[in-house]
Amino acid sequence: MGSHLTYIQQGHGGPLIYDFTDTNCPYCHVMYSSEKRLINEGRLTVRYVPVAMIEPSSMSEAVYLLQAKSPAMELSHIERIIGDNMDNKNHAMLPHATHVFDRPSTRDMATIREIELNNGFLREINVDQLPDIIYQQRGGHLGLVSGLISAGRLTVILSKIARAPDAYMKNAHNRVAPVLMGENDE
Repeated sequence: MGSHLTYIQQGHGGPLIYDFTDTNCPYCHVMYSSEKRLINEGRLTVRYVPVAMIEPSSMSEAVYLLQAKSPAMELSHIERIIGDNMDNKNHAMLPHATHVFDRPSTRDMATIREIELNNGFLREINVDQLPDIIYQQRGGHLGLVSGLISAGRLTVILSKIARAPDAYMKNAHNRVAPVLMGENDE
């Protein structure tokens, strides 16, 4: 299943992580801000895996992102708007989906199936909160960090990551192990 994840990649340097994110998850936006700084510094590559779990609008928003002319640019644009409005506590100005699926097109249905596969992957590994980061540890197993973590903890995790080849995510649901962060990991 893991080899069929649909994602939006940002960055081409440093360790590779998969970040499962829902546009309606406030903690996902906070994680994006922490990750973006590291991406811009060339210290991180993130594959954002859109899921639709939190609100009914999550699916149409994820479809919109994946169908954009440049999904990576659109993700950055939306996150910039969301981040600014969250920082200013201006929640009324947060973007919301405008596309309703009364009669989804064939293209919409194909994208919905991709997002449903992403959702199914999280169900298979018994994850029910967001954000979630999956990465390959140096020992070869996949690590899982579920929920919001600080920028400091993210940096500690990055120091423990091996570069993960794409093929490694194949059948990843059989090898994902949660990572427990101790007090002194920050």
